[in-house]
Amino acid sequence: MWSGQEYLKPRTKRLKVKIPRHFWLYFLVIFSFALNILLFWQNKSLKSQLVSLKREIVALELREKELETQLDQLQKEKEELLQQAVGVLKKRTSYMEKIIRRLGLSRHFGTSQQKALGGPYLPPRKEYEILRERINTYLTRLEKVPLGKPCRGYISSYYGYRRDPFTGKRAFHSGIDIVARYGAPVRATADGVVYRVGYSRGLGRYVKIRHKHGFLTVYGHLRKYVVKRGERVKKGEIIGYVGNTGRSTGPHLHYEIRRWGRSLNPLRFIRAERHLARVARSFPSS
Repeated sequence: MWSGQEYLKPRTKRLKVKIPRHFWLYFLVIFSFALNILLFWQNKSLKSQLVSLKREIVALELREKELETQLDQLQKEKEELLQQAVGVLKKRTSYMEKIIRRLGLSRHFGTSQQKALGGPYLPPRKEYEILRERINTYLTRLEKVPLGKPCRGYISSYYGYRRDPFTGKRAFHSGIDIVARYGAPVRATADGVVYRVGYSRGLGRYVKIRHKHGFLTVYGHLRKYVVKRGERVKKGEIIGYVGNTGRSTGPHLHYEIRRWGRSLNPLRFIRAERHLARVARSFPSS
């Protein structure tokens, strides 16, 4: 039976797109061609970057060689300067040891001269440190040895035989006389312990100080002394003041150095202090 509803339904037609034969083949060919072009340009760019990097590597290698050459040159200059410094230290060490031997202290300082030398090789830096330490050790030990003048002034009478100012006869002078202004400070010439203070007819007011290695220093004709027996004193410390007491013709200091009871020439120790002062200024203890 026919109804009107069938007549009312719209009729739709399906559109069919015809794809050309071999379309996908063409598409793949075109895509591959485009991809090859892209890869070609990328490869060309990478090759250019690689060439640039190789040039930079070559430049860095050349720079590295140049820096190594400069470093070697600086190292050689450093070694030369160090060798020169070691040479200077050797001369000054030898100079100090020579002075120590003249003062008769070789046994105490271990500076006895040896005929044969030898031992393992020491690099310059190590040798430099050893020599510097040795000089500082010498300077520290020499603080215990009476060096230098105990007061400012000029020497009017030296150690040895002279004409006695009172009797006019030939007599032995066991020290030196230093003319200074009345009341000038008198200082200890080395670290030590006050052995004796007092008054005698010949020395007037005096101070005697014991030091290491058997040394004894005597300071006579003092106006007054400011230390007492048994007191420890340091080098350069004031122990009294210049006077005119005892057997004296005017304000001055009588200064003696004795070792194991034997009198020594103080002038030798005064000169030694002047020479050693140069080394001390160049190599302060640290």
